[in-house]
Amino acid sequence: MITLKVNIENEVDAKIFAEMIANFTFVKSVEIPQLTKTYSAFQIITDELLLLPPKKIGNPSDYCGIWLNKGITDIKQFRNSLWQRNK
Repeated sequence: MITLKVNIENEVDAKIFAEMIANFTFVKSVEIPQLTKTYSAFQIITDELLLLPPKKIGNPSDYCGIWLNKGITDIKQFRNSLWQRNK
């Protein structure tokens, strides 16, 4: 493992820099000896952890039969009337 020494003028910028570089996958840890603070590297096991699971909003079968009592006999005519623009 290789250790780098970086000199930064103030404490606020040092904390920001330490937090930023701790997020790189190849960085194991970042230590600031004067502040006795160690930022552990952010471990990414797989890309799947970065994805949010889908929300369970509702059941699509709840919408079955929405056009049941509308008297639709010709599907093509019904579709054309839905997509036709009013001039």
